[in-house]
Amino acid sequence: MVDDGSREEEALAASLLPAEVVLVRHERNLGKGGALRTGVLRARGKHVVFTDSDLPFSLDPVPATLCILRDGADVVIGDRLHPESVARVEVGPLRRLSSAVYTWMVHHALDLPFSDTQCGYKGYRLAVARDLFGSLRVTSFAFDAELLMRARRAGYRIVRQPVHLVHNDDSSVSLARHAPGMLVDMAALAWRRWSGDLRPGRLHGG
Repeated sequence: MVDDGSREEEALAASLLPAEVVLVRHERNLGKGGALRTGVLRARGKHVVFTDSDLPFSLDPVPATLCILRDGADVVIGDRLHPESVARVEVGPLRRLSSAVYTWMVHHALDLPFSDTQCGYKGYRLAVARDLFGSLRVTSFAFDAELLMRARRAGYRIVRQPVHLVHNDDSSVSLARHAPGMLVDMAALAWRRWSGDLRPGRLHGG
């Protein structure tokens, strides 16, 4: 359990967690990518699977994710736009527009051929997760794009997995607060790609 810089009055007490759960606290807020990086680097087992805390996809996809990883995939990314994906919720026009703009930038500025880099459901082989998260620079909500760029550069096998979106009520992404920072991060990633810092590798579709 990673506490990403909570104020003292909001911090989770270790005594409230099961005995086998390790609590790690950040002195300051690093963002979603930073919290996940800390958690992944402390993870054990053969695989790492993470999703948003409000379980917008429930935990139903986990067995399929583990099967895909055991069959040779290095990275599994949930894709809400996959032909086999199902969504029960409606998304507002402003969020649809922002998503379309972000996806256009991912395709053209970062050369990533994915329709849904921001889906909050992903799985990795542990060694791959540690390799990718250990070198992560972007810790804001744009961290997914950097991870996928690094995965392609390293030649890791990436497989898309359909998901069943049950709800999307508690999204912590605010367009007003987070969009400007994500655009700055995207520009930085694009510069690094063009300068040769991150070179795309191979992609394996699923």
